[in-house]
Amino acid sequence: MIRNFMVIMSGGLLAYSRQYGEKKVDQDLISGFLTALASFSSEVKGGAIESLVMEDIRFIYSLGENDIIFVFCCDKDDLEDEVQERIGKVKDEFYEMFGDQLKKWSGNMSIFRPFDEIVDDLILLPLKIVIVGEANVGKSTLLNFFPGEAILSFDENDNAIMKKSVEVEGIKNVKQIDFFKFDLDALMNDLRFHADLLKSADIVLLVVSSGASNIARTKKHIKRLKEKVRPGRLICLANKQDMKDVAYEPEFIAKNYGMKTYGFSATKPSAKDDFFHLIGTMLANMFTPDPEMESED
Repeated sequence: MIRNFMVIMSGGLLAYSRQYGEKKVDQDLISGFLTALASFSSEVKGGAIESLVMEDIRFIYSLGENDIIFVFCCDKDDLEDEVQERIGKVKDEFYEMFGDQLKKWSGNMSIFRPFDEIVDDLILLPLKIVIVGEANVGKSTLLNFFPGEAILSFDENDNAIMKKSVEVEGIKNVKQIDFFKFDLDALMNDLRFHADLLKSADIVLLVVSSGASNIARTKKHIKRLKEKVRPGRLICLANKQDMKDVAYEPEFIAKNYGMKTYGFSATKPSAKDDFFHLIGTMLANMFTPDPEMESED
């Protein structure tokens, strides 16, 4: 997920910035990076896109005309080629809009504010959600809440992968969601083929039916899944909560799995809206620890 975009003038002066997401980039880290980048920016030749990892952040940057540096701050596990595509578009558009002003810029940052109107469409990567679970837990129902056709592809072992891209409104800093759907056993059998997707996913949604046998079978895969997914990104959706006689409560599943768990019922008339709002809640709470959650792995 892209966290910040910055335009840095020659000498390290910040001319434009845009922040995304609730988790702020550490200001001391930013300050140190800008100082270091200004000192060796002359080594970035020909507008080549470079990257540097510091702690959990990847800085992807490119030197433009007049020694202006364009910088994206993103999660270190984001796929770099996706971010590189964005930085090229942003760089071209910035020079198109402000080429003349840049030649005689006197330090007034307000002249770049019109860039706010278009920068989000250029920068924001699709939200990537991987939906995984056993058969008949409700994965297809979740995917079918959104209009459009799902694209079917196959991995190296001919296991089916469903992808659906959906344009959305109403979730902060999200313009598009790319959903990927996997059968749990097929994914675990060929985990190595999908390591990049799992590592770069914003949310890996583990769907269970909330029944005892499904909870037990799914738990066997939790440890391996956690090893492939970024911390806080593996989230359980306890579906079929309307089946009161057999459904275990989300709190029980959360404690048993050691991960955030949200209750859900895909049969409710409001299920589509509930799921959409739940995605926003998951994003907002992604980095908030649950003090009552204990793992029993």
